[in-house]
Amino acid sequence: MKLKASKFSLQYYTSVHDLPKSWDDLLPTGHYLERLQLAISESAALPNITHVYIQISIQGHAVAAASFQALRLQSKHLNEETFKPYQHTLWSLFTAIRKPVLLVAGHLFRHDVQSYYYDSSMSAFDSFSIYQEAIKLASCRTCASAVLVKDVDEQMVTYFQHFAPKYFMLRNDISMELEIPEAWNAIADYGHALKHKYAQRYRKIRQAWQNVTVAELSTPEVLGRKLELFDLYKQVSLKQQVRLGFLSPDYLPMLKEQNGNALKVWAVFEEGKMVAFFSAWVEEQALDMFYIGFDYERNNELQLYFNMLFFGLEQAILLSKQKLIMGRTALDAKARMGCRPRYLNTFLYIKNGLVRTQVMRMQSNASAGEGEWEQRHPFKK
Repeated sequence: MKLKASKFSLQYYTSVHDLPKSWDDLLPTGHYLERLQLAISESAALPNITHVYIQISIQGHAVAAASFQALRLQSKHLNEETFKPYQHTLWSLFTAIRKPVLLVAGHLFRHDVQSYYYDSSMSAFDSFSIYQEAIKLASCRTCASAVLVKDVDEQMVTYFQHFAPKYFMLRNDISMELEIPEAWNAIADYGHALKHKYAQRYRKIRQAWQNVTVAELSTPEVLGRKLELFDLYKQVSLKQQVRLGFLSPDYLPMLKEQNGNALKVWAVFEEGKMVAFFSAWVEEQALDMFYIGFDYERNNELQLYFNMLFFGLEQAILLSKQKLIMGRTALDAKARMGCRPRYLNTFLYIKNGLVRTQVMRMQSNASAGEGEWEQRHPFKK
């Protein structure tokens, strides 16, 4: 039976400092939604992003909590070099005049956190229903032009598909992951498992890294080198076609300070100069790649990007992890390594019907041209 709107109330907040004590009382210890964790994102002052928090109560008792990010879209969020001049001009005019807001139910920069939590006594459908009400309230208050619901929990996918018809699922939203056999004790075991042509490519790429030094950075070092790290991050992010938000120089240092050894950061040096960095979350059974950055001028000669992928695998093996999670980008490059796809559940709602239809058509056209990466089979049978 559907939970009636009169049965619950929603409290809306725009600062973590205004959240009541009952907010944390609802949550399991260590949950991402705890006020201490949320304060990190706020204090990092991520550009063009404001934060929204909604607590749902029944008869004065907190039963659910959700956090949102409202991104003020600007012309810089699309890469001018990857669009026709008239397209980017139209986008620039649109963002300047309409000042559109994208409401993100989830986290723009992480996929490993839950931004919605509900009491276990609630049914799955009731939890979906009140989540929808929370999204509607956040969308209304932020004047959002679109809503992106990221990394939807499996049990809610069916409800979004059948009870939220204006949302459409983003196709090919994929996380690439590499399962690590128990028999692998070193990166050399990975090389031995590759077919001949892939093994040749692997050895050639690794040779390009012979004259660099890789060092793990401590928390003080991450803080002290934050501008170098941020510059390398920008060189990567500014090459992307669509940039849904940017980090700030303080974001990675603050996460490192808060999470300690759960977040590792390595730097790559050439003759004493930092030319790349690699970060990853250390989970119980996996190493989860986070943000990277590298010097594009040195990338071709040093093969920085591909070597960081191999370095991530090497660290996952040394840490005795069962898999390496490599994220949503560069599907073909990661398929060549041996990664397989894990399909994620992300839904998008665009208020303007004409724009929504056009975006759905563009997504269908883009999907038709994808899939070549699926033919990569680098391992021996």
